[in-house]
Amino acid sequence: MSNLQTHLHNYINEPLNPHFNAELGETYEQLGQGAAALSYFLRAAELLINVDIELSYNCLLKTWKQVNTIGRRKQWEKAQLELAITHLSTRPEAYYFLSKYYSEISEHREAYLYASLGLKYINLSPLKYDIGYPGDYMLYFLKAYHGWYLSKREESKFIWKKLGEMPNIPKKHKDIIKNNNKNFNNLLSPPSPLNFIMKTTNKSEMKEYYINN
Repeated sequence: MSNLQTHLHNYINEPLNPHFNAELGETYEQLGQGAAALSYFLRAAELLINVDIELSYNCLLKTWKQVNTIGRRKQWEKAQLELAITHLSTRPEAYYFLSKYYSEISEHREAYLYASLGLKYINLSPLKYDIGYPGDYMLYFLKAYHGWYLSKREESKFIWKKLGEMPNIPKKHKDIIKNNNKNFNNLLSPPSPLNFIMKTTNKSEMKEYYINN
């Protein structure tokens, strides 16, 4: 029996089981059927509110992910991220995606705000289902970049240095960090094993965040 058949069988027997709904949503996502995945993750998020708030939050972010892939309902995406924070305000992922949302429209103050809020809740275990969170380092990245536009030059300089000394950052971001540290004349120590999460990857391409002095 395939995974889809197994999860459909479980769901048919217990349609109000939140875990069966979530597993079915995950299976449909992996099959590239976003609309079906969205409906099951929405139901799972609702059913999980009083059962497992972290998993409910995870499923809400999954609903955001399905629509984000399409890219045509930005206000709904934003609202869904804000709703996720009302479910669970002590995880970094929704703050990161909101920071990135504002970053993409050059709203520096809001992007900086959400990156700063997310940094209060880093170094946590990954969520059960992958939602494309690139790692805690990207909250530092966005805070440094947008802080520069808000005249927080010394803070931005310090964060770029911190990023430059972090190991295992993907090359496309490492090159930007290296360039910005060069522009700030930052002298870097060798990378050290700092605590930050690099569990999942984001398939979307990052825009370039270079600082020009």
